[in-house]
Amino acid sequence: MGDGAVKGVDVEADMTDRRRSVDGAGAAALGFGGRFVAGVVAVSMWMLLMTAIYFHTWFEKLTGLLVALTGLYGVYILPRWVPALRRVIGLPGI
Repeated sequence: MGDGAVKGVDVEADMTDRRRSVDGAGAAALGFGGRFVAGVVAVSMWMLLMTAIYFHTWFEKLTGLLVALTGLYGVYILPRWVPALRRVIGLPGI
């Protein structure tokens, strides 16, 4: 805090119903919308896995992995040492 005081979350949150804040964790806290989105994400990941396993050759899988790793390196690792690239891509905190 600005005055040097240390305060916890209880100051900000209304903790009148403590039982609900403890028991609301997990799947029940997500509600219908959260469970629906989690289901859609799970089905999408399953379909992506099945497509990768049954409809791509080993060469396609290997080149896809190499392209993905190259992209990750180019976006997250390389800008730390190349300032010109950092100005184009941007890097939070640097």
